[in-house]
Amino acid sequence: MSPILSLKLLLKTRNDSMKECVIWTVNLDRRKSRKEGRKIPKRFSIPGVRLSELEAACKALNIEYRAENKKYPRCWWEEGGRVFVERDGSKTELMIRIANKIAELREAEEQRKKAKKKEKETKKEKKKGKKYRKGKK
Repeated sequence: MSPILSLKLLLKTRNDSMKECVIWTVNLDRRKSRKEGRKIPKRFSIPGVRLSELEAACKALNIEYRAENKKYPRCWWEEGGRVFVERDGSKTELMIRIANKIAELREAEEQRKKAKKKEKETKKEKKKGKKYRKGKK
């Protein structure tokens, strides 16, 4: 069997409906223009996307991915990265789903921080109240 024929067979056995695509952090960033690399509408995009958030969103959506800490060629001076994902369907729809998941994860993190801060404040107030009571007796 020739190497070319075996390569064709190998490629045919792979699921052709699943294609790998690259999603850069810049593609989802609200602060970027379309010319600078944003690929989705502003109403779906989010400001300041980090590679760790992109990875967490892919993991939460059960999407197979491979992350690389690379710089986007048009913005080589900025931090960022890219994720190779297996997609089934439109790349734009996939990016919108990922952006929505990142927004949900950020909101959940913000609520966790608020709850932790509130818990800390209540502990302080209880401690302060106990000291005040002890001093009064």
